[in-house]
Amino acid sequence: MGFAKQLSREEDIRQNKLDWHDHNLTDLETINRVLFTTIGAMEEKNIPYALIGGIAVKELGRPRVTHDIDLFVRPDDALTIVEVLEKKGFTTELRDPHWLYKAWSEEILVDIIFKSSGDIYFDEEVRSHVRRISYNGHFLNAISPEDFIVIKAAVHQENLPHHWHDALAVLTQGNLDWEYLLKRAKHAPRRVLALLLYAQSNDIAVPNDVVQKLYCSLFESARYMAETFVHPYRPHSHLEKTHAEKCLESPIYVKARIMEALTTDERIAEHDIKVTVTDKGVIARGEVFTVDQMNAVEEVLHHIAPGMDVKNLVHVRILTSPESSEVIR
Repeated sequence: MGFAKQLSREEDIRQNKLDWHDHNLTDLETINRVLFTTIGAMEEKNIPYALIGGIAVKELGRPRVTHDIDLFVRPDDALTIVEVLEKKGFTTELRDPHWLYKAWSEEILVDIIFKSSGDIYFDEEVRSHVRRISYNGHFLNAISPEDFIVIKAAVHQENLPHHWHDALAVLTQGNLDWEYLLKRAKHAPRRVLALLLYAQSNDIAVPNDVVQKLYCSLFESARYMAETFVHPYRPHSHLEKTHAEKCLESPIYVKARIMEALTTDERIAEHDIKVTVTDKGVIARGEVFTVDQMNAVEEVLHHIAPGMDVKNLVHVRILTSPESSEVIR
């Protein structure tokens, strides 16, 4: 065993060939035999773990060919697992001390992962959501579908497109704890948001409010709270607005709705009107050609932003005839 080091060109070529070989075997019978030996050894020592690779996705989302075994474990347990597997006859390597050790038996690779992309660890929160699944007559621990989605979104790369599609497959199955998914999305929020939007574009049932909350947590963070806040000195009203409605009250959304209304209202057709929206109120400046248009602007502002301080500084432009005329020869 040895820690990761700078490889020579010959060693790098050898390692790349070995990695290709490890990830291109399709002998499922042997893979399953090594899997059950690995899990049996870990459970015998009461070492917590979760499967996060192809075997997990087969149970959580879609059937696909798997070539190796991916274990997600605590950093403090990683070296112990290596020692336990060595006693079972596995060949081992401390590939990278920051996130990955490897073990082999019967030419089958076991990846021992203790940190995933996005600085995701097998912490207590992840452990508490692990699912016990049935696989080929055995019960195994698999990562929760919510954590699986976040991990796959974070690790996706151009040369590894299957991660993206694995996550989409789990989204397709539904029955997710959306609040927990939002909580875990903090590790790769933009990746997860992109995944959810792409899923919606493929008619996968992702709730709109989940997308809105995640968007708000990124771009309107001051207005998004993970749990409903009940003021301790005020009675809770059943009329209190939802998270999505609170999000839509942010100045940028209020302004967008006002500008859309001014543009589409036949009485106004926008003309030259500038709108400023802050937490304190709405100010409209510009000019129109009639008093009716000015009043219509006032009506739109109050309709879109009820309860806000509205200042309509739009004025009516007065057109006068020219004092002299020019003769064109």
